[in-house]
Amino acid sequence: NVPGSPQGKSSADIKAPSAWEETKGVETVIIAIVDTGVDLLHPDLKNKIVSGGRDCINNDFDATDDNGHGTGVAGIAAAETNNNEGVAGVAWNCKILPVKVAGADGTGPADKVAEGIRWAVDNGASVINLSMGNVEPSLLVRDAVKYAFDKNVVVVASAGNNNGPVNFPAAYDEYVLAVAATDFNDNRTSWSSYGPQVDVAAPGEKVLAPLPTALTPDGFFPYLPGTGTSFSAPHVAGLAALIKGFKPSIHVADIMNIIRYSADDVNASQFNGKDDYIGYGRINMEKALVPIEITR
Repeated sequence: NVPGSPQGKSSADIKAPSAWEETKGVETVIIAIVDTGVDLLHPDLKNKIVSGGRDCINNDFDATDDNGHGTGVAGIAAAETNNNEGVAGVAWNCKILPVKVAGADGTGPADKVAEGIRWAVDNGASVINLSMGNVEPSLLVRDAVKYAFDKNVVVVASAGNNNGPVNFPAAYDEYVLAVAATDFNDNRTSWSSYGPQVDVAAPGEKVLAPLPTALTPDGFFPYLPGTGTSFSAPHVAGLAALIKGFKPSIHVADIMNIIRYSADDVNASQFNGKDDYIGYGRINMEKALVPIEITR
């Protein structure tokens, strides 16, 4: 009941606290944030970053974020948690690998995106988050996400925000988990892209996330609410990282299916079962991670 805070339906969330009782992740599992870069010195992220990463735009190894998008995405996936600072990341103990494939304007060419994906795979990523998209397909990007899948790396991508067909690379259904957005009432947002490629949904409306300190006005905290499937995808990437650490020998296809089949079908009254709008449903971390007790 904080004044001005969003209000919604009780339990319209991903059930993170109960899942964290089972696992908070392991440091050996690395989530690559292939995006605009990450603020390497942000107080909620600096202890989670494994290296300066890769800047495919400027061809160096300093993936500092000059836009803000990638920093927010990184924080949702794996901000430092229980540290009296900012927000809680889905994957408490997992690490972040920054990969910059887009510039200060938030755009990047397909060849740089493909380069960043492949670099992340070759440099230790267990999970790759792609909070980006284009209406046009790219064979380079398609081959890159297939390369990741073949190397047993989970790829998660945002479905898009145009209330239309799923963007690429999320639309490369065989190799990528496509994530739609839900709101505070567990409804699909009006702008979330849809289509048969959508696998699951996650919160994507006014999600509080880190903002680069260099872009934060004086007198403000370095956090900002983000809206879009860009901010839904890292919830799923964080969950994939937790599963990967919990069951290290499991195959990427099985991780994808666990996330799909453990989701809550929150729009079942309208579309029972898998549908084009939120796929199998809004993710449920507890169901994905907590063993089921069988009583006889």
